[in-house]
Amino acid sequence: MSRHGTILRAATASVFMALVALSMLSVGCSSKALKKVGGDNAMPSELPDDIKEKFTVKDISELKTGQPGISAGWQLPAPQASAQPISGVAAKKKSKKKANRKDAKGPATVQTPAAAFQTPEAAPANLQARPEHKGYPSRRPAKDPIWVGEKLTYDVSYFGVVAGIFDLEVLPFKVINNRKVYHVRGEARSSKIFSLFYRMSDWVESFIDYEGFFSHRLHLVLDETKQMRDSLELNDSDKGKTFYWNRWNRHDRGYTEVKEYVDAPKFAQDTLSLVFYVRTVPLPDGAVITVPVISESKNWEAVITVVRREEMSTPLGKIRTVVLKPEMKYQGVLKKQGDSFVWLSDDDRRFLVKLDAKVRIGSILATLKKVRHGAPSQ
Repeated sequence: MSRHGTILRAATASVFMALVALSMLSVGCSSKALKKVGGDNAMPSELPDDIKEKFTVKDISELKTGQPGISAGWQLPAPQASAQPISGVAAKKKSKKKANRKDAKGPATVQTPAAAFQTPEAAPANLQARPEHKGYPSRRPAKDPIWVGEKLTYDVSYFGVVAGIFDLEVLPFKVINNRKVYHVRGEARSSKIFSLFYRMSDWVESFIDYEGFFSHRLHLVLDETKQMRDSLELNDSDKGKTFYWNRWNRHDRGYTEVKEYVDAPKFAQDTLSLVFYVRTVPLPDGAVITVPVISESKNWEAVITVVRREEMSTPLGKIRTVVLKPEMKYQGVLKKQGDSFVWLSDDDRRFLVKLDAKVRIGSILATLKKVRHGAPSQ
């Protein structure tokens, strides 16, 4: 079995790296424990006060109401008739005559729907035009597939052996920078038998803007036989910057620490928020969707191809699924690491029911085993 670091780097080629990376296993020796960068919701004391204030996670009760698009009680407007993409300011500049002419043509053909996703501000055709605040995009879907209390449990296999369990959960709403956010968390645990060879207890969490469906903050913590890691990404879409702080103690390489403040696309996804964002967009057969991603201080594009529909037996019963092929593009070059595929339920919820990710050595298979539906937001 190859070294964990090699497999982890290979896994970054997958759109769903947050799920895959936490599922990579290998044999090694113990690492020295790290002091956490920050608590589950706390911010590192070393950060400047303005950054700490902006990215501190607060309870939903602390949301200040009265601002369009971020009030907890703000209501959805009536659905828009147009099937064309809505793209922030650009959409407002179109004349009514031109907009009506495009409406008459109906939805875009499935061969070229990617145009709706080429910029961070763009919104898919089934999302509704909404008031913006400070230039933030409004990407609320007509039906929200992401429910608080939702919890999906997967068996994760490597080289045909069930190596661990992965839980993906939607926790109660939080507030960051006075923006209502989804709080999603994934946890990976090695199985009892596999822990005899390699122990793993990892987690990753993301805070996703409720109105704009983009990432504010990602926190990854690895606690494993061979490594300890604490990585924090703070995505400042107001400034088009990301603050990245990664501390990593690996048995074979020792301790490394990186602090960077880099340019980043506005309203981009992190590697976990991307999983949830894809659940909100139209997925017609043949579509090729491009989404900006910020990961480990690097700017990527997730390129997602809708391959086909097929039926599958799942804990939800025998259901229709939509099959996606995710790839990553870095600096205009598509990174080929072997074909990977993702199956989503082809319904209003778009649950991730299966993932088959090819990595440098072998493949990772994640299969849905248990579903808790949660409750829709009020």
